Amino acid sequence: MLKKFIGVCLAVALLSGCMSDREYQLRAKQLRNQANHPATYDLFTVEGPVKFELAENGKAKVTVPGQPFREIPIPDGVRTQADLVKHLVNVGAIGVLGWKALDSVNSKTTTTTTTTNGGAQ
Repeated sequence: MLKKFIGVCLAVALLSGCMSDREYQLRAKQLRNQANHPATYDLFTVEGPVKFELAENGKAKVTVPGQPFREIPIPDGVRTQADLVKHLVNVGAIGVLGWKALDSVNSKTTTTTTTTNGGAQ
């Protein structure tokens, strides 16, 4: 019983922290794309004499906010594995309880009832 318990604990510990190769690649690519996607972009640059001075050489640069970066929904491998372990534990518990219930139904017990008729002679 102890060996089974240790085996289950070891399997849960090994599976709970794993990330699939595709999940890692998707996360890495998303971080690279997010770094290359600036939060703002230069709409236009005005050159020439202007009435106000914002930058050197008479240039005024206007920056407007861009589209927000939309993240791709990446499935979480750790949560999926944890849910799988929970499901397997629940199925195992239901199986054990069902087996015990069936075992108690199939057990043969006899009840003997004795009655005495009449009195002492």
